[in-house]
Amino acid sequence: MSDYEIGVYNKHVRETIRNGDDWDEEQSGISKDFENVLYFPIRNASSILEVEERSARSFPSSQGYVIDYIRLVGRTE
Repeated sequence: MSDYEIGVYNKHVRETIRNGDDWDEEQSGISKDFENVLYFPIRNASSILEVEERSARSFPSSQGYVIDYIRLVGRTE
């Protein structure tokens, strides 16, 4: 098993804010912080495929989330 770090942003948030409009966090349920890449740990994954699957459940592309990168940060025995 390995530990990974993912970087995630939201394309809808990014586009809205960068076009100069306000993002409505209450209505969307998505923080305006997702304009930028935010980093999250994914622990004890057996493969990058598992990381992608787990990430997709937490950050669905249908809601505008983009997984910017996946990085291996350590292996566990």
